[in-house]
Amino acid sequence: MSSPQAVTASSLLQPAALLPTLRRLDLLILLLVKTYLLVDALNGFLLQQYGQGLPLSAAYKSLLMALMLLSCSLTLGRRITLLPMMMALLLIGPVISFFSFGHAAGLSYDIGMVLKLLAPLLAAWYCFGLCQRDAGLAQRNLHQLMWLGFSIIVMNLLLGRLGYGLSAYLPSDYFPDQQLGSKGFFKATNELSALLLVFSAYLFAWYWPRQKAVFAMVLALSLFCSSTLLTKTGNAGVLLLALLIPFLQARSLWQPYRRLILLALAGAAVLTLLLAWQLPAILPHLPLSEKQQLVLQQQGAIGIVLSNRDLFVRDNWVFVEQYFPTWQHLLGVGNAGLALYSSKPLAEIDPADLFIWFGVAGLAWYLLWFAGVIRLALTGWRQAPQSVAAGVLALNLLLLVVASMAGHVLTSGMLWIPWGMLNGAWALWISAEQRLSTDQRLSPEEHAHAAQ
Repeated sequence: MSSPQAVTASSLLQPAALLPTLRRLDLLILLLVKTYLLVDALNGFLLQQYGQGLPLSAAYKSLLMALMLLSCSLTLGRRITLLPMMMALLLIGPVISFFSFGHAAGLSYDIGMVLKLLAPLLAAWYCFGLCQRDAGLAQRNLHQLMWLGFSIIVMNLLLGRLGYGLSAYLPSDYFPDQQLGSKGFFKATNELSALLLVFSAYLFAWYWPRQKAVFAMVLALSLFCSSTLLTKTGNAGVLLLALLIPFLQARSLWQPYRRLILLALAGAAVLTLLLAWQLPAILPHLPLSEKQQLVLQQQGAIGIVLSNRDLFVRDNWVFVEQYFPTWQHLLGVGNAGLALYSSKPLAEIDPADLFIWFGVAGLAWYLLWFAGVIRLALTGWRQAPQSVAAGVLALNLLLLVVASMAGHVLTSGMLWIPWGMLNGAWALWISAEQRLSTDQRLSPEEHAHAAQ
């Protein structure tokens, strides 16, 4: 990701003849963006009713990616060639596995995974260009996207609470006769939890400085959704965002006490390390579920925190070492190779999965993407602490933790549209904070005069 200064310096200048075409393209893309979750829910509905889903969601998002790519090609020029170059670099290892084993379905899955990895960058590039062309259009539609997406999730999970839709967790060895939680008509529970965090972070950051009653309503609905999904990501993530975002937006209040806060954070970090050290001794005395107690006995505290994902990573790496040459470990083996030996080639810890599948290039992309978006959000927050940049910063930090422990972030097909666009719209939050600061200084009479 480029720095704000570099991005601003390379602001896009389109020929006048292109502007009508770009406008029509923008309106079509924004319509598709705002309704993509309805297609995902329709896919889940068909899956529940008929036992199999049509590839509606994949086709819909492929069309959306193609339209965004066309828009970026018209505005970014030769820089758009970075996408196919990165795609080719990531696919070197999987292509080698394909020619070694002939696993065509695995290579097809690898290509789809690479598209998911690069899709957030494409969405960020597109949204940045849109903000340059028409900031008002970008702001309105991004706000509508966040509200519509959040509302669709709430309605789906409300239907789930009423007995419709799909269970979040199917019967297992721990609960053979129970279906736990609900995900409405969506297919992926963990991806839906991460998506809930994206929408919640934006709405928390937008409404805390403006309308705290709406903030409280969004918080209550977010907790309703996370409790319905029954995921650690959703429950803990919503609470952390609800605490961290107002704290970041109140920087002017705590700035004079920065050193004291740093000391408190250092103390909290030491306390957290001590708790982690003593976690095996503490957990048996907590009110754990039957499943968690069994996991604790068999795999220890790390099994509860990572939900066995560390075991999947270990097993997959054993397969890689056993069946693939050492030089290919650096290039990745892809699903085209790993799926022939592993019953769970996707271990659901993003950095480990990306390294095993795509080698050093996959792990480098993971690190570069998070470093870029966190740096960009941090710069925006420093310039406009009361803006949505505070929410984007908190969200990116939280998703880094989620990706490293529970996966389904960079490898998600649901997350890339709103998350990528939020990170591409950094310039909007700075201008929005300037308007907010002006509004807060105006008296009611001045507000009325300004409205006239």
